[in-house]
Amino acid sequence: MADVAVGKDKCGEQRLVSLPLSRIRVIMKSSPEVSSINQEALVLTAKATLYVFKIYYQRRF
Repeated sequence: MADVAVGKDKCGEQRLVSLPLSRIRVIMKSSPEVSSINQEALVLTAKATLYVFKIYYQRRF
């Protein structure tokens, strides 16, 4: 898994996205409409995925 620094939290420490970015890129490129993916779009997709997981688990428990 790749950890990517995506910003700073309230304390000034860097937050990390801990998802396999290479696999996310492969899934995104599997669409015929996509020719290339920049790093920012990849990281934002990973962050959005983590956000959806967070909401799901909050409502589940």
